[in-house]
Amino acid sequence: MNPQNREQRHKMVLLGGLYISQFLGLGFIIAAVPAILRQAGTALDDIAWIYLLGLIWAIKFLWAPLVDRFGSDRHGHYRSWLIALQSLLIVTQVGAAFFDINDQLSILAVFFALIAIFSATQDIAADALAVTILHPEERGLGNSIQTAGGLIGNMFGGGVVLITYQWLGWSSSMLALAAATALPLINILRHKEQPAPADYRPKKVGFRDLWRFLRRPQMWRWVIILLVFNIGISIAYALINPLLVDLGWSLDHIGFVINIVGSLTGMVGAFIAGGLIQRLGRKAAMLLTGVLIAVSVLGLYAPAQETNNLWAIYGAIGVMMLAWGASATILATVMMDKCNPASAGTDYSLQYSLGSIFSFLTSGLALGLAGTWSYSTVLSLSLGASILSLALVWFYNDFEPVKVTATTFDLPLSDDAPVTVKG
Repeated sequence: MNPQNREQRHKMVLLGGLYISQFLGLGFIIAAVPAILRQAGTALDDIAWIYLLGLIWAIKFLWAPLVDRFGSDRHGHYRSWLIALQSLLIVTQVGAAFFDINDQLSILAVFFALIAIFSATQDIAADALAVTILHPEERGLGNSIQTAGGLIGNMFGGGVVLITYQWLGWSSSMLALAAATALPLINILRHKEQPAPADYRPKKVGFRDLWRFLRRPQMWRWVIILLVFNIGISIAYALINPLLVDLGWSLDHIGFVINIVGSLTGMVGAFIAGGLIQRLGRKAAMLLTGVLIAVSVLGLYAPAQETNNLWAIYGAIGVMMLAWGASATILATVMMDKCNPASAGTDYSLQYSLGSIFSFLTSGLALGLAGTWSYSTVLSLSLGASILSLALVWFYNDFEPVKVTATTFDLPLSDDAPVTVKG
């Protein structure tokens, strides 16, 4: 085998394991635990707090500079973080197995919060490692694997483990999740992180680098695209569950279609986007993905007007999840391109958090407006935002990835001067 191909395969297997495992426990907690508690008779207001754990991921940029700044030179800067965090996830999930979900929920809430924090911090280190080890031409494939990995982790944690829960029970389910989380440790331990100039300058990364990133020339244009591009698909995803409930679908039917079939379709969209990036480039891939988002919004108009045609709804959900996988992949790729390798975790996490927080707020607003107006009216707003994002991308031309060179790492970090990072 060609050494270059062997190296690329090692990178993809390593990243795939990291991205799958970070969502196993979290997917189970957010998707499966509410169903388990509700089945046991727990009141809805005593379950709602679980969904707030997702906000931990949205604010992870607040401690991302610490991941860039501190790390082991001997064991690899980001590798040392990944070994520690993967181990903490395993230990926390094993610990949670020894408490009863019905009688000791207050204790388990601490374990759930720790799993959310550890998985979010593992994601910071994994994203930073990906920025530094993936060549620009590999990022399309790498981010396809990132998106697909998250979907696989969520599908198994929130879907498969929930389906088998009636046979496994609480303790065995948590131990199974811990065992699956342990598998990527093999590749992490085998990985030899190459010393990079950034590794010798960790003390120069600080919280001011969050502001430094936003002060780069013309960065505001990319931030606007980052915020607007996902409005269409975020609203579509937020509306689909209550829309299907209103049409009379059962919860297990919705869960199967969205979490199992939808996740598989999202993976297809992720790899389609990765291929488009390699063949057509970032801008063309982003424009085509934007068109797919608009089509997915149009597909939901029929069920929004109470047309309960099974195959039409399956098709609409399929296109929606296809668009979701594609948009997540192309955005992640361009976000990596915008990162200075000397502060990769900080730069990437800030972009991710900006997009996540705005999507979270948009989704909540969409649900509120749907209750006041109608699903169709809110979808019209979503379609308008999708068309606006296409116009913004069309007139944006700064898709040149940052090139990793010695001078790249010598760029100023925590100072007051604007920084231009160009390849």
